[in-house]
Amino acid sequence: MKKVNPIDSSSCFSKLINENIRYIDYLRTHFTDNSKNEKLKAIKDSIKLQRTYIKHLKNDSVFNSVMQKLTKKTPNDKSFVADTISTDDLMNIAVKFFSIKGITQEGYYEGKVCVGINGIKLTEPIRQPHVEAFCFTTILNHLNSEEYNLYNEFVNGIKALYTLNLGIDANQRLLRAQGAMFMYMRNNEILKKALLATYRKKKDFLPFVLTLE
Repeated sequence: MKKVNPIDSSSCFSKLINENIRYIDYLRTHFTDNSKNEKLKAIKDSIKLQRTYIKHLKNDSVFNSVMQKLTKKTPNDKSFVADTISTDDLMNIAVKFFSIKGITQEGYYEGKVCVGINGIKLTEPIRQPHVEAFCFTTILNHLNSEEYNLYNEFVNGIKALYTLNLGIDANQRLLRAQGAMFMYMRNNEILKKALLATYRKKKDFLPFVLTLE
């Protein structure tokens, strides 16, 4: 099991890391080279395993590029230029974490809010690591929160699917249901409010600028 550990408070990046562990873990999970996983599993000594994995991370050009963008924003590097995205762009990414993963034999939709099962890889030709990480952590942090209960919103979306006949063929029905769910969550004001509120709270460390409507 891999995870991001909190770091000592004396480090200049302690606040960045310790207050955003889930965010950084998303980047580590999805933007690292996993081709050496089998070799890592074969290492029985825990200390050697830790050192070997850290060495792989240090040599991982994709992960380092993603993390450098994050760390350059933190000390207000004058050469840093933030990407600008719209609220529509943000919602487009956020809805991809609400998945209809299947249809049961009884004809019911199986839904999941998940990082492993989502539509990003199948729908986004150009990945936006930090926007993805931001959306994912916001959704997970507010999945059952009192202010923005996004799990309830997702359940309401699944219930809304049953008001439409989306197809006789199961595969076509599944694809249409997933598209309908994306659109339902795209127009969901609770999800939008959760994302905008979190952006305002976290914008000082985020390496992108959101054009607020």
